[in-house]
Amino acid sequence: MVATIPRADTSDLFSEAEKAAIALAIELTKTATLSRATFERAAAHFDERQLVELVVNVGVANVNNRVSESFWAEHET
Repeated sequence: MVATIPRADTSDLFSEAEKAAIALAIELTKTATLSRATFERAAAHFDERQLVELVVNVGVANVNNRVSESFWAEHET
């Protein structure tokens, strides 16, 4: 399932809410900004609190990854 995430929009494995969350996470990870279209897509499925939690969790994961990569940290498996 993880391998299908980059193609989530064309996959039947994800609900529309999951597709919106994935699109938001990918956009924030790639650009560190969020377009109005992506925000509105997510807002159609999540309330304000859920949107904040989603954005914060994506941000924390991105910070963690960047700090780990800065110190050549090995990932636990």
